[in-house]
Amino acid sequence: MDSEPEVNHGDVLVEAVPPTHLTPTISLFGEIRRLGIRARYGWSQGARPWLGIAAASASAFVAVLLHFHVLHPELWRSGDVYASLPLTSELARLPMSLLLPTPYLPVWAACGQLLLVVGLGELILGRWATIMVAVAGHFGSTLVARALLDSVHGTVFGLTPALAHVLDTGPSAATTAIGACLFVAARMNRCATLLSEALVAAALIATGVDGIEHVVALACGLLVGVAFRVVASRSTTFRRPSLVTISSFRPTWMTRVFRLPHIALEAMRSRG
Repeated sequence: MDSEPEVNHGDVLVEAVPPTHLTPTISLFGEIRRLGIRARYGWSQGARPWLGIAAASASAFVAVLLHFHVLHPELWRSGDVYASLPLTSELARLPMSLLLPTPYLPVWAACGQLLLVVGLGELILGRWATIMVAVAGHFGSTLVARALLDSVHGTVFGLTPALAHVLDTGPSAATTAIGACLFVAARMNRCATLLSEALVAAALIATGVDGIEHVVALACGLLVGVAFRVVASRSTTFRRPSLVTISSFRPTWMTRVFRLPHIALEAMRSRG
C-alpha cells in the first residue's frame, strides 16, 4: 500500500483564498513590521534601492554646491519653481526641483526621505512603478496648485495671489505619493489613514501651496496604490511561509505559463 507523500505546507499555492484572509487586520506596529518583511522579500528577489540612493546623493551634492556657492545661479535657475513662471519654464524646471533643498526642511531630512521612501518603493513596488508614482505626485500636485492659484476660486482653498511668487521646490510631493501608494499596496490601512488625516489636517490648519500639493500628491498615491493592489490581487501567486504570510506584488503570470506543462504532466501521472 502506497503511503501518501508528505506535503510541505510552505510550498502550497493558495489560489482560492481571498486576499483579506491572507492579510488580516493587524496593529499599527504589525503593519510597519509587515513593511519591513516585504522590503526584505524584495531584496531577496534581487531588487536594490539604487534609485533612492542616487536621488538622496544627488540632493546632498546639490545642497553642498549651493552652500559653497558653486554654480549657485545656474542650479537655482534650473530648479527653482514658482507658480508665477510661464508654464513651459515651470515644466522644464520641475525635474531639477525635486533635488533642490526645500526651505521648510533641513538638508538631512530632505535627503533622508528620498533615501527611505524611494528605496522602499523600489524594493516593494518596483523601480518603474516608483518612478511613475513619483512623477504623478510631483508634477500633478504642482500643476493643480498652479491651476488653483490662477483660478478665481483659489481663495476658497486659502490661496492668495501672493503665493504664486513663493518658492515651491523639494521632494515632499513625490515622497508623499510614493508613501501613500506603498501603504495602500501593502494593505497598511492604519498607516494610510494616519497619513491621510495628518496631511488633510495640516492643509486645513496651515493653508498654503504646500498643503494643497501634499493633499493632491496623497490622492495620486492612493489612487495608484488601489490600482496596483487590484492588479496584483489578480496576477499574483500567494504563498504561505511557515512564519509570516507574505504576498508578492510582482506579476507571476509568465511563471505560471511555463509551469503549465509540468502541472499537466503531474496530473496525468497521478491519475494513471
